[in-house]
Amino acid sequence: MAIKKTDCLLLLTELQENGIDVTEQINKLMTTRELPVEVLKFINSHKSLDAVNFYERIRDNYNKKRSNLYINIVGGVKDPQEVLTTLAALNLQILLYSKHVENKSQFFSHLRATEIIKVLDNYYKTFDLTNCLNLLKLIKADLCVLENINGRRQ
Repeated sequence: MAIKKTDCLLLLTELQENGIDVTEQINKLMTTRELPVEVLKFINSHKSLDAVNFYERIRDNYNKKRSNLYINIVGGVKDPQEVLTTLAALNLQILLYSKHVENKSQFFSHLRATEIIKVLDNYYKTFDLTNCLNLLKLIKADLCVLENINGRRQ
């Protein structure tokens, strides 16, 4: 998951400053090795995560406009070369959506924007799709987790 425990801690601190009791969530966060999904759900229920909203928009674009980006991420690309256009399109959508977010650095990190650029750059130099395919699998996993915390997937 691109969202890190430190990100959650910062978000929980922000919620605490707004008068929300986050003690239980901080305890869960600090006593587990992995990032607990319950903590993400709690944060998202009190302060909508930009990454969740972004993927919701990508999903809506698929449902309304039949944009292939969402289906290429969750369904996987059929032609390995499509992974390049999928990652490039995702990167462009991240950049366009970032105009609407408060914390661009965190948003780019949560959506793996730097990783997308790195694997594309590596492909341009080596023509090896392996890293691109692996990153797309990670992005799919991120999307599924974020949809789960938003109540879209069970």
